Amino acid sequence: MADVLSQQEIDALLSALNSGEIEASEVSKPERKVKVYDFKHAMRYSKEQLRSITRIHENFSRLVTSYLSAQLRTFVQIEIELVEQVNYHEFIASIPSKTILNIFDVKPMDGKMVIEINPQVAYAVLERMLGGQGDPAERDGGLTEIETILLQKVFSKAFDTYQNVWENIEDIKVVWEAIESNPQFIQIASPNETVIVIALRTTIGEVTGRMTLCIPHLIVEPMLPKLTAHQWFSTMAKSKVPKQPEVIKKNLDDVKVPIIAELGRGKLPVADLMNLQIGDVIGIEAGKLQLKVDQLTRFLGNPGLLNGHYAVQIDQVVYPEGDDE
Repeated sequence: MADVLSQQEIDALLSALNSGEIEASEVSKPERKVKVYDFKHAMRYSKEQLRSITRIHENFSRLVTSYLSAQLRTFVQIEIELVEQVNYHEFIASIPSKTILNIFDVKPMDGKMVIEINPQVAYAVLERMLGGQGDPAERDGGLTEIETILLQKVFSKAFDTYQNVWENIEDIKVVWEAIESNPQFIQIASPNETVIVIALRTTIGEVTGRMTLCIPHLIVEPMLPKLTAHQWFSTMAKSKVPKQPEVIKKNLDDVKVPIIAELGRGKLPVADLMNLQIGDVIGIEAGKLQLKVDQLTRFLGNPGLLNGHYAVQIDQVVYPEGDDE
């Protein structure tokens, strides 16, 4: 707290001012703290919201790493290098003039986002998919039609996981739309619109490069209120815990199991078997029909008809040794 002048000090100060001993300009004034704000680079996202977006894309990078590792059958590592907010013009200016850009349509936001893939990374993917070692040769030409289709399939499948990482926040659908090589030909936002840029450091075998995801404010804006840490964790907890038993039960209910009804068994010498003719009758042991699941007898029953079809009426459940009744 600043010192308070006594009446004697105040009188002395006024007297000095009147006599000219000191100038009024020499009396110190409190400095105003000024914060520079650039309206061309408006910061739309708080640090907390950016942290939530970072966590979401950390999950995405892990899922894409697993997917590409399985598809390419080689070492793949994808890590977040940076997450920042810039305007769209800065993003376009920061990427090479010849690169590979995958454009995705995002519903229900009715907006588009783009992922820029370093050509070395893209060519490494193509090399592995076409049977090579993943060591791309120096290339100046564009993609062939076959290579374009292959990249489309790989990255459209990879982005199936993108909507999964957002499911605790918002239900979105991401659909691959187009592939471009010149950034000047795409316009997913106005030049001064704020976009979120997520740089992913990508290693495929011995090749290392960048994949850069650009998300316009139009897509993220409806989800901003849900990007606080408290909301994000509470939504995740509520949505995940109850769903697991339901998903497991649903998946088990849809499993198809082959069942075989064994009418009976009979023994026949090989010589008689070789001489069987049309109309011959083979005797079998009489008894209940055995219903087998995966070669194990689980039910006993009697033959019959149901709606004009052969059927088995179950009379008894058989518990193999080791099963709990």
